Amino acid sequence: MDDFSRASGPAYERYFQDLHTSKKSKTSDNTLSKLPPLTQSECRAILSNVPMKHKEELELLETLHRQQFRQWCFELACGFNLVFYGYGSKRRMINSFATEMAADAPVAIVNGYFPALNLKQTLEKIISEIVGFGDTSGSVSDLASLICGYFESSSREVDKMCLVVHNIDGPCLRKHQGALAVLAECKNIHIVASIDHIEAPLIWDSSTLTKFNWTWHDLTTFEPYTVETSYENFASGTAEIGPRGVLHVLASLTENAKSVFRILAEHQIAESVMEGEPAAQKPGARQVEMAYGSYFAACRDQFLVSSEMTFRSQLTEFRDHKVIQSRHAADGTEFVHIPLDTDTLGTILESMD
Repeated sequence: MDDFSRASGPAYERYFQDLHTSKKSKTSDNTLSKLPPLTQSECRAILSNVPMKHKEELELLETLHRQQFRQWCFELACGFNLVFYGYGSKRRMINSFATEMAADAPVAIVNGYFPALNLKQTLEKIISEIVGFGDTSGSVSDLASLICGYFESSSREVDKMCLVVHNIDGPCLRKHQGALAVLAECKNIHIVASIDHIEAPLIWDSSTLTKFNWTWHDLTTFEPYTVETSYENFASGTAEIGPRGVLHVLASLTENAKSVFRILAEHQIAESVMEGEPAAQKPGARQVEMAYGSYFAACRDQFLVSSEMTFRSQLTEFRDHKVIQSRHAADGTEFVHIPLDTDTLGTILESMD
């Protein structure tokens, strides 16, 4: 026994000796990057075949939530606005509640989870279709004040309105909480909203919270976020980047780099408007582009780049992140473009301000 201890040494030494002398462990070289990328339609088809678990319990939970509809209507009638939180998608349940409310007042739905949401266009649609005004010009705050003024006037034709905001804490709505609070403060506009971010209440200060006048309800449903996540650009093998990815890239760049991006985005928006192309371009439609020379000249005129080498370096960074794509024409002229539609570009520029 003593000979064995002297030969082997202390326990910790035997551990390291065995660690280095043992055969090298074999690990698999299979990685996620080797998996074939799924399109959104394929992903939805696979998810639709996943069997529902705890069906009876979920149906009971939905029944309990529906029993609260009258209580929610009463709270809205008392001048409060509703905000729902809890695990699971609350979209279907809130839409069901809004359907019942639609019998008494028009309902406008804002999908805050949509990465290319443009609140200004939504308010313009409310003004033209519900309020009935023809002039919809102005900023988001101006439009919100115009809607609020209409529902506070005694000569209005529409008595009240309900505004449903799914994911009021969504990225495209976080900077417009002041405008939404103006609408919420109007006693004839009822807001029904949902939140999912764990730190969502931090986007409201005490003054904004007072305007919203929330009553909080737990609307846990355990339903999958199928619709809310359907707009994510999750396919790693795609050649384009989604709007949310563009915003993440821009957030890490300098102000000069952001301005370089803005020049190309504003050019594409202006050209699309002049040519009368639809905001959501159809497959196969001609992509609005900008010649490389014109792009460099525009950036140089605004003192964003000092030389073509600097500009080329910036353009390479955008290409690496798939924010900007380029092609060469038959005569060798290089053209660049952002592979996003006009509405999405407008939303990104609005978020950059």
